[in-house]
Amino acid sequence: MPFISSSRVNAASFSLFKRSMLQDASLPLSDVINDQRWQQVFNKHDIDFGSDPDVIYTPAITLWALISQVFFSGEQRSCKAAVIRVASLWAALGRRVCSTNTGAYCRARLKLSFTVIRDLVQQLAADAEAACDQNCVQSREQSAARLSPSSVADVKSRSTGGRILLVDGFTITAADTPENQRAYPQNPAQKPGLGFPVLRCVSLISMTTGLLVDLVSGPYSGKGSGETALLWQMLDALRPGDILVADSYYCTYWLVSACHARGVQILMKNHHLRDNHPQTARRLSKQERLVTWSRPSVCPAWMTRQEFWRQPLTLTLRLVDVQISQPGYRAKTFTIATTITDQKACPARWIAALYQSRWLVELDIRSIKCSLGMDILRAKSPGMVLTELWSCLLAYNLIRLKMLQSGMATGRDPRSLSFTTTQQMLAANWLLGAVTKTTEELATLGQQIPSSERVGHRTGRTEPRANKRRTKALALLKQPRYHYHQQRRAII
Repeated sequence: MPFISSSRVNAASFSLFKRSMLQDASLPLSDVINDQRWQQVFNKHDIDFGSDPDVIYTPAITLWALISQVFFSGEQRSCKAAVIRVASLWAALGRRVCSTNTGAYCRARLKLSFTVIRDLVQQLAADAEAACDQNCVQSREQSAARLSPSSVADVKSRSTGGRILLVDGFTITAADTPENQRAYPQNPAQKPGLGFPVLRCVSLISMTTGLLVDLVSGPYSGKGSGETALLWQMLDALRPGDILVADSYYCTYWLVSACHARGVQILMKNHHLRDNHPQTARRLSKQERLVTWSRPSVCPAWMTRQEFWRQPLTLTLRLVDVQISQPGYRAKTFTIATTITDQKACPARWIAALYQSRWLVELDIRSIKCSLGMDILRAKSPGMVLTELWSCLLAYNLIRLKMLQSGMATGRDPRSLSFTTTQQMLAANWLLGAVTKTTEELATLGQQIPSSERVGHRTGRTEPRANKRRTKALALLKQPRYHYHQQRRAII
């Protein structure tokens, strides 16, 4: 096996990631992972440590080890396992390994702020999407050849003129420490000492590529912790021509107005408190009508009076009734509210297909929380909680980038490739790729494995959520652990 000569390796260079990602100059999007641009991001945040030639934990190797933890679960996710991977890397490069103690690695991780990793995530998504033609119209035959899921194929049958961004929120828990509890208090419905710190996150994910464009996190409860308030912090990530797809929770006058001011179209399920058939509506067809929303008369507490008076007096939206008929189920009807009022350019059937694609963000969040194990964070301090969170998101975008590369090389829709298979491939080659040259055979293997599976084609699949194998039954702790230990000592 052609190992890289130790004399050719610069441990401070982020080219380590290109090798671990099995990148080759002949591959599409191979320049998205640019070691010089990554170094510029670190320089921007004044992160510079381990510059001595004999130092192991440079920013590049520390981040490489941090990402390696995300690819694995259980014991292989620990800091000890990450240090052993670094030691194996160091030994394979012909360097002497003095110790596998985790202290130096843990101290180096503390020097990586979450802001620098967040910038890498956003830069990766922006560069990859800029290199992809997301607005190309595909015929039914082309979508069938690319094995596109039905909802994606319907959306791509027409040009959108901009990105289609899916928004949704989710929660994750962190280690139960006093510092984390202060920053991210547990669910107020739980008794003190029994819950875990909870973070609320809202994500923006591209419908066509699956890349995470941005994410904002905050406490689970308290002022400004709602999903709409978190989304408000990401509005600057939107660009004119984008289409924002969300559920009814986000369908508020203020959010629609803010998107309209930025030239962003919205497509959401109509809020349950709004009338789906107002008397003042102008009928377009049996299932469609134009409505006018008036600005609320009361200024919300979080908005200044100057901002309130700058809001438009009225907004014109199009309501589209959608009926879902699935064998074995009752027909379900709901109403979609959208600022896309051109009925000819975007007919009701296309509007329904675009909203149906919103389910993809649920699958993406499942990949982040379950496949990457981000539902339970292990960090003991709020700063490291955010660092661990964004390292998981960087690993997610790296996996999506590899899927996008494979799709472009094999002519497959990236939404038809398996996220889990791609993750397994990168996990298996993360260390191997770092210590070997990326040969033509290795690069080809990295392109073939993600496209070896097909997902997203089982329309209307229904399976009961039931497990045959029983889990081990353990007693539930119903009081703080220190109270439990006090009672045990009293009994003894």
